[in-house]
Amino acid sequence: MQDLAGKIILLVGGEENISSLTHCVTRLRFNLKNESKAQTKDLETLDGVMGIQRQGGQYQVIIGGKVGKVYAEIIKIVPRLDDHTSQEAPKGEKDSLLNRLINTLSAILVPSLAPIIGGGMLKGFLFMLTSLGWVNPESGTMFVLNMTGDAMFYFFPFLLAVSSARRFKTNEYMALSLAGVLMYPTLINAAIAGELTNVQFLGFLPVPIVNYSSSILPIILAVWLLSHVYRFFENVIPSMVTVIFTPLLTLILMVPVMLVVLAPIGFYVGEYIAQGIEALIKFSPLVSGFVIGASRPLLVLMGMHHAIRPITQQQIATYGYSTMGPMNFMSTMAQATAALAVYFLISNKKMKQVALSSTVSGYLGITEPALYGVLVKYKAAFVGASLGGGIGGAVGAVLGAKSMAPVMPSILSIPVFLNDAAIGFIIALIVTVIATFAITFLLAKSVMKMEDSPEKRRSSLNIPTVEKEQDVVVINAPVSGTVYPIGDVADQTFSKELVGKGIAIMPETDRIVSPVEGVVTIAFKTKHAIGLTSKEGIEVLIHVGLDTVALEGQYFELLCKQGQAVHVGTPLLQFDREKISEAGYDISVIVVVTNSDDYLSVLAMDDQKQVQEEETLITIVPGLTHDRNEVNLVME
Repeated sequence: MQDLAGKIILLVGGEENISSLTHCVTRLRFNLKNESKAQTKDLETLDGVMGIQRQGGQYQVIIGGKVGKVYAEIIKIVPRLDDHTSQEAPKGEKDSLLNRLINTLSAILVPSLAPIIGGGMLKGFLFMLTSLGWVNPESGTMFVLNMTGDAMFYFFPFLLAVSSARRFKTNEYMALSLAGVLMYPTLINAAIAGELTNVQFLGFLPVPIVNYSSSILPIILAVWLLSHVYRFFENVIPSMVTVIFTPLLTLILMVPVMLVVLAPIGFYVGEYIAQGIEALIKFSPLVSGFVIGASRPLLVLMGMHHAIRPITQQQIATYGYSTMGPMNFMSTMAQATAALAVYFLISNKKMKQVALSSTVSGYLGITEPALYGVLVKYKAAFVGASLGGGIGGAVGAVLGAKSMAPVMPSILSIPVFLNDAAIGFIIALIVTVIATFAITFLLAKSVMKMEDSPEKRRSSLNIPTVEKEQDVVVINAPVSGTVYPIGDVADQTFSKELVGKGIAIMPETDRIVSPVEGVVTIAFKTKHAIGLTSKEGIEVLIHVGLDTVALEGQYFELLCKQGQAVHVGTPLLQFDREKISEAGYDISVIVVVTNSDDYLSVLAMDDQKQVQEEETLITIVPGLTHDRNEVNLVME
């Protein structure tokens, strides 16, 4: 983790380029001073990084379930990036009001998730145990456990006060004091009992008596204003007495404004939002459940899924349950199930491992590995996950499924959904899994076929197969010249083997011939590169020169066409080495096996050796059907 953390810091432009850093369940969320310094392509190739997302002024590095450990290692390297760091967007970054609002709410709510998830899980288990009659609800043990599960929800404003203060860069203890006012026992008890309905500050400012426990917006709005008021007094009061008068004047001003204006506004806005969402869901549970369940994969890709969390938590604060929670749960299960379907559909061993591990993490609530590693790659799986999640969400909404706490969707959090609508939730879950698997499977076998194996590619190109797949296959040299390692190529796309394994040749002739027997599958209009598929299903890319695409075909003459059958030695391309070199371009010829992962070994000949046109350049061991001695003999 330490090595990965160091590489991430380096590739985002170094620690001096990082304004701030937070993380959610799966992503490192950087605010960068200059995003152009980030080396996105290199970051995406790091082992442990699933992808890069730019959203709302944030540069998001998707890690998955180990994000917390990577974040901790980054903090060790750059301590100033701890949660206390500013979360403001980089200067000069213009972002929409909606994105800023979503990012702010996400940055405040995410740090408070740990106790909320823990308490929600505990409440779910206790409800299940009580419903089954396995425990005595009046026992002292249940009293303690109920208190443990309820505390973080009852005192939610205290949790939000801390994360809000960190977000708005103000004194955390002053923020906690404001939360203490909102949770003052006399105020809460009076609100519950309906007493003290005519409280006025200074004899004319009415103070609404409201129960702010479990509320979200009141404390966030109060801490936001606190950050400005506290900073103002710090700047205008002489430094010798600021430690005394800044807190005093801040509290005298803030508490009345909070109780008279901000807290009531925040409370009623939150209530109306929850009631509006509930009304829409009740108006058409079928449509709302389908839309929310089907759209979540797209929202995750856009980084917008955190916009759902405040609504879910506000529903629970208002009603004591959430109807959106089950919809999100069904989508999560659908994404994991789609990855599982891919595992059974494909033959590529590496991708099968990715699909299986993504399935496990998906069912545990972390869907980014499945989404970025599998669903984005296979359209059938993405569509299957979206439709399956939508169908499951619709069924759950119609049957009244609900969650009693805002937990992360996971098979481990199922107890939270086992309430008086548990049957509806279970039916929706079964429908989700079956529908997702069936849709993904049918689409993959029909309109969205998955072509991941050599056999399928050969079939689609009408190329005959060899009788024994285990036979060693060779790729010949397409040009005469001096061989050197692909790792020395002055282009990271090739040197890091992002396209596939291969080798480079410094050419001594001006002609490219076919190194295999097969079909020309790609003939670039710029004439600088040709793609071939051999009769064995090996995909070969021959790239003449570096960045020569900019020449737009000048100094190149194409001698073949796409779809043409070729034999070893068939002329493919003529080029002028001298003129290309005089134009300032590297004239190296790169030969790459683009589907290297389909084969056991792709072995290039030794570097710094002369090779003649049509001599053996690369040896390939196609499958895992060899015994150990055979493979070793080939490699020797």
